[in-house]
Amino acid sequence: MNTDKLKIVEHKSASYAPRTYHNAHSADVTIAVACDFNTAGERLTKKAAGEHYLHFQLNWQPVECARSLYRYMKNYNLKTINIAGNGIYTWNKHGYDQHKVNYWLLNLLTPVHQHLGIDYIYSGGQSGADLAGGVVSCLLDIPCTMTLPKGYKMRFKDGKDIDHSQDEVYSMVEDCLKRWDI
Repeated sequence: MNTDKLKIVEHKSASYAPRTYHNAHSADVTIAVACDFNTAGERLTKKAAGEHYLHFQLNWQPVECARSLYRYMKNYNLKTINIAGNGIYTWNKHGYDQHKVNYWLLNLLTPVHQHLGIDYIYSGGQSGADLAGGVVSCLLDIPCTMTLPKGYKMRFKDGKDIDHSQDEVYSMVEDCLKRWDI
C-alpha cells in the first residue's frame, strides 16, 4: 500500500470543467459515485463522459454495483476507469465522511479488479469520490493519475476552493491510506 503508482498533476486550467472533460476523455468509462446527481459537477460529468457513463449511489449495495460495472466493462472490453462524483462538501450534508466514501469505492472496485482487471484509474482529485479514486488505486495497486485544476485546487466541507501544493495532495492520500492496516 503505497503511492508509487499514483501521479498527481495539475491541469493547465484553474477551472473545473476542462479538468472534468480531460478525465472523462482519458478513460474508457466514467463512474460517478454520488448521493446527489443534480449538482452542476455531476451534470457536467455526465455530459463529458457521454455514452460511457455509469452512476452509483453510496446507499446501493457495492456488490450489485460491482456486478453492473463488471458486465459493462466486459461487454465493451474496457480496462480504464475515470472515478468522479460528489465532493466531500456534498457528502457531508448527507452524513458521509471521506473514509466511508473510500471504503464503499474499495468494495465496488475490488471484485471488478480481481475478476476482470483494471489497467488504470483516472480521477479529478477533488475531495470525496475523486480523492477516493486515488486512495483505492493505491490500495489495489492500480496505476492512477489524479488531475486537479491548476493550483491543485480542491473544495472541502466549507465549500471554499483552496489551492494546494502537489505534496499536500499526496499527503491527503497518504493520510487516508493510514486508516487501513494492511
